[in-house]
Amino acid sequence: MTYDKITRWLHAGMALGITWQLLSSLAMEIPKPGVVHSALEAAAFKTHELMGISVLMLMLVHWLWQLAGHLPKGLGHLFPWFSAQGRKAVLGAVRQLARFKPDSLQQSDSLAGGVHGLGLLAATAMAASGGVLYFGMGENGTMSPAVHAIAEFHSFIATFMWIFLIGHTVMAIVHQWLGHHTLSDMFDFKR
Repeated sequence: MTYDKITRWLHAGMALGITWQLLSSLAMEIPKPGVVHSALEAAAFKTHELMGISVLMLMLVHWLWQLAGHLPKGLGHLFPWFSAQGRKAVLGAVRQLARFKPDSLQQSDSLAGGVHGLGLLAATAMAASGGVLYFGMGENGTMSPAVHAIAEFHSFIATFMWIFLIGHTVMAIVHQWLGHHTLSDMFDFKR
């Protein structure tokens, strides 16, 4: 699939930002009243906050760009679950994979589109809940019960984001290796 230059740049920004967010979460500690954290933990948390706001802005621009009609196959490509035809196409793609016929998937990329849509929803949920935490958490880590519930949700969604990031990266490499030019097309910024 061919994407315009802005979509490719937004994708690259989100890929780098989300990867940074997941990696920095491994080193950071959320501030807690009366608890002193190491310089590394505090710095990782601060960069996680700042990069998180940047990723939130990228996600917002990405959604606006897509909703403005810059998605080659439309939103139905990302969310095939909402139509009988889309669900049928995804089920057919899963059957082809189960029969080890991945080459036939090039004609129907409904499964890839659906997985991308789920990843985009997970990233959006992470960014939005992180934004609430950024504005709703005190400097010393104090949170209202509602903000604490959102923090729990943010941590819960992180697991799915890890799964998506690793799976998405591995599948992109596999597709590139199979000659589908997935990576070279997405990251060709000269076009």
